[in-house]
Amino acid sequence: MSKLRRRSWAICFSLMVGLPGVVCWDSGNLGLAQSEQVVEVTIKDFKFVTKQGPLRLGVPTVIKVRNEDAERHDFSSTMFEGLPAKIERDGVIVYGRGLSGVFLDPQREAIVRFDMSRPGRHEFRCTIHSAMNGELLILSTEAV
Repeated sequence: MSKLRRRSWAICFSLMVGLPGVVCWDSGNLGLAQSEQVVEVTIKDFKFVTKQGPLRLGVPTVIKVRNEDAERHDFSSTMFEGLPAKIERDGVIVYGRGLSGVFLDPQREAIVRFDMSRPGRHEFRCTIHSAMNGELLILSTEAV
């Protein structure tokens, strides 16, 4: 029997507000059925607070963004630019390849859907408040 070669993705998330923190995952079990992977981003006190599990390339990705501040914010990123994406907000759905983000009024939420297909460093930010930003790092590692 030949050796099976597995590919696992190590995913690191670093939130670049206040004191940066890094949380890393290694998801070696890619044999599971591909379902949506979810990243929850809450905007609170002019900071991005992110909750997520392991992410894999080529799997439909959902980013749920909620603005809990009393001010308008924006969630913008190059991670889904040029990719087929869908942004849902207030009953309106926008499709396209030129989408870069969404503005959120206080106490509103939006959902961004796309396929995570590019490894590397992907920043997100609020273009209204330049001190608000974070990043998602997707690194490929191979295991035998």
